[in-house]
Amino acid sequence: MATRPHVARVLRGAEASASTAALSLTRSTRAFRPHRVMTSTTGSSTRRRIATPVALLSKIAPAAKTKPPKAPPAGTDADAAAFKAAGAILAVPTLPTLVAPDAVEEAFNVTHSGGWADPSAFERISDVQHFSNVVGTDCFALIALCALYVLADAAENARLDSDTYQRLALALMLYGGGSTLGVALAVAAGALDPSLTPSPSIAALVGTTLAFAPAMAASASAINKYGGGLKGAKERASADLSTVTNLGDTSEKGGYLEYYYKLSFWASMIVGGAFAFSPLSPLAIVNEFTPSGQIVQRAFGLGAVFMLAPAQFVLLDACRRGRLGGGTFKKLNLAVAAAIAGIDAMTVYTFGAAQALNPDAAVLADASGGIYNYVGALAVSFSIFGVYLYQGIFARK
Repeated sequence: MATRPHVARVLRGAEASASTAALSLTRSTRAFRPHRVMTSTTGSSTRRRIATPVALLSKIAPAAKTKPPKAPPAGTDADAAAFKAAGAILAVPTLPTLVAPDAVEEAFNVTHSGGWADPSAFERISDVQHFSNVVGTDCFALIALCALYVLADAAENARLDSDTYQRLALALMLYGGGSTLGVALAVAAGALDPSLTPSPSIAALVGTTLAFAPAMAASASAINKYGGGLKGAKERASADLSTVTNLGDTSEKGGYLEYYYKLSFWASMIVGGAFAFSPLSPLAIVNEFTPSGQIVQRAFGLGAVFMLAPAQFVLLDACRRGRLGGGTFKKLNLAVAAAIAGIDAMTVYTFGAAQALNPDAAVLADASGGIYNYVGALAVSFSIFGVYLYQGIFARK
């Protein structure tokens, strides 16, 4: 047959084409499948796998970002319990003293007579002065107790890292530390020179230390754990000082009320400093230069500088941020108003008691307070009381 060789050639060509196509397909798919490559090393064969393109691309792709670990809560139940316990311990001696300061006056070895019930019961003008100093100083404890309360609440809600609560914690440390140090120096002065009498008893020093130590310890712990320690406290104090010294700088939300808070802060610092760091009191009926007389006089200034003024700055900062309606700040406003009201009531009461004794010129020879100081102090105090009371009741967020 003439056609058979031709058919055979066609069949052989088809088979060759199929074989070539199969070989090409095999080569093209090998690139996408792992296969073994034989390499000879000292007569033995080592097998290795060549990665697929998908595997290569997975190595080139960036690794998934890992989230940073969650920060621990800024406050625990233990922190809250510490602040609550500190408040209860501080309240034990301070609240009764507002009503009956006799026990404190005895511990500090100063003469005392009379009281709130009967102003005519005072026997000496110096007794009126001692009553005035002790009760007035004790009023600042109301602000400290409020600070401990809001710090306990902040611990329960993990907010102790806030600048507000860090400032209050630092104020409690300064207030407690300054008061304790002042009593210790008065006791030491009497021990070193027995002619300087009277001086506070050891019981006065122990009582002061025990009253303030828990609050100081809880506050120090909060600053160390949540506020950056001493370095963080210094940085906040520096920034706060810059704010309060720039009297012309007010925020959009603060306005004129911010001016008022700044001025009241500086009034507390100046008046408190005059009491704390001067041997003469601006409102003294009688200035006494014994260790006991000096500490009960200067302690008022320590409370104003280290507790009242810092609380006022916290409120100033809240005013700048439009936050005076917050619960913490309303409580602080009311605490400041209560402290000022107590001081004003004491001032008016003791002025009347002193007049009833009808002191002569010889008795008042060492007086450094006069009617002008008295009227001026009351005018400032009443204005502070009114504004802080209003903000404590009616301030809005």
